Amino acid sequence: MHCERIPFPGKPKVFLDCYLLDSGLRLGQDTARPAVMICPGGGYVYLSPREAEPVAMAYAARGIHAFVLNYSLGWDTAGFAPLTELDWAIALLRSHAAEWHIDPQKILTCGFSAGGHLALAGGLLGQERPNGVILGYPAIDFSSSESALIRTLFDEQDDNAPWISLQTQVTPDSPPVFLFTTWDDAMTRRMSLELAMAYERYNVPMECHIFGRGPHGYSLANAASADGSSQVVSPHVEKWLELSVEWLFSVFGEPEMRDYSTSHIMDAIRELGIALPDDSDARQTLDNA
Repeated sequence: MHCERIPFPGKPKVFLDCYLLDSGLRLGQDTARPAVMICPGGGYVYLSPREAEPVAMAYAARGIHAFVLNYSLGWDTAGFAPLTELDWAIALLRSHAAEWHIDPQKILTCGFSAGGHLALAGGLLGQERPNGVILGYPAIDFSSSESALIRTLFDEQDDNAPWISLQTQVTPDSPPVFLFTTWDDAMTRRMSLELAMAYERYNVPMECHIFGRGPHGYSLANAASADGSSQVVSPHVEKWLELSVEWLFSVFGEPEMRDYSTSHIMDAIRELGIALPDDSDARQTLDNA
């Protein structure tokens, strides 16, 4: 894996953390892999580390390039600056697709809570729209009085601004969505159902999982992202990650598998200039080792 941090031009606090998999290890027979752009939550005032690198590592372990966008926070969000930064990050992936072995038609955003708002806004309102969106307990509606802080930070006085209620911005051209939350999560339960109904209205592909029990902020729902709190560990909710990977490949195509030896022993022996006896059984054994 190659890790790299790329700063946003002119904003030292904004940067993209890249977790690029070695292209020498094939995903099926494809060297171009899907990519997931992760937007951690935190109410646009901080970024939750539980929803950043642990999630990136989980997707990378499943053969998917992962990126974490560290976007503007607090007063720096004025004018919905994070959406511009997300556009920049997605454009960066597409411009480096060949070099980084990314399939430019399989770039998805993945966001949690307020990061889910950003991830979905990229899909519905962005200039560089992702091909799909993965949402974890997304806070996508800021029309209530409780959301006045967000509108203040964004310096937005217009109650009809398109980003305020993203479920109203769905169109027939919206990207496919995978969404999960819990029934106990009163903050995002209704928002999730409203988004699902908007997708149903336009017959846009969506997979929605509402698990029964659990608070807001599960992240991976396992020890890797729990930060020492047992409240956000649930083997049942933890299944969302595998479900999202299955969904990704079902929507964007399964990796093609062919009968191909993964051994490179014979190549290494040839590079050393060692001549082997003409024994097909021996060669087959080495090649399959």
